[in-house]
Amino acid sequence: MTRIGLMSLSVALAMISLSASGCCEKEKKQIFELKSSYNQLSELFDTQRNELAQAKAANADLTGQLGEKDTDLAAKDAKIGELEAKLAEAPPKGEVKASEGWERTAAGDRITVGTDVLFAAGRASLTDKGKIALDKIVNDLKTTYAGLPVRVYGYTDSDPIQKTKHLWADNLDLSANRAMAVTRHLRTNGIKAELIETVAMGATRPVVGNDTGAVKQRNRRVEIFVIRT
Repeated sequence: MTRIGLMSLSVALAMISLSASGCCEKEKKQIFELKSSYNQLSELFDTQRNELAQAKAANADLTGQLGEKDTDLAAKDAKIGELEAKLAEAPPKGEVKASEGWERTAAGDRITVGTDVLFAAGRASLTDKGKIALDKIVNDLKTTYAGLPVRVYGYTDSDPIQKTKHLWADNLDLSANRAMAVTRHLRTNGIKAELIETVAMGATRPVVGNDTGAVKQRNRRVEIFVIRT
């Protein structure tokens, strides 16, 4: 029963009380019982109102706690995401992470070095800059890829050899000697000969067109491929 209902009942009881002096004992008894009922209902209303206020306060407290837990869970999810990302980048246990430049393929890992870094134009002798670049790769082969078979591919662009044609029969010949120079450097620096296969590719399998010098430079390269399967 609402507070308004109780007030209406109170008014009714008051009116009955005013006229009670002329009533019989039976009516007086009914008035007493109605007053008692009113008092009980009023007490019940107050009790329920207090319980409702307490329930609302408890609900607000629980809502606040849930908000704090949601915030905490969100922070933990973010931390887990960071750790998973780091784990994905990290090498397997016991494996040393390779230096930059390696790319993963279905059969193994590959790193490409431009022959303009490794050799002078039309030559097959390693430059000092080229040796430094290969030394980093040697370290990777000894650590990250220790014991795995290696293939060294030599490539050229499609331009005919002009200035050093007295040295090489054609682009295939030049690519073979450049690949062998890289292979010798790997072997000299501790990579077992039986693990290395040397392949001359010449102008085959260009990565870009051979239209302009700035573009076709990418086709002049040596690829070192570590076989995982």
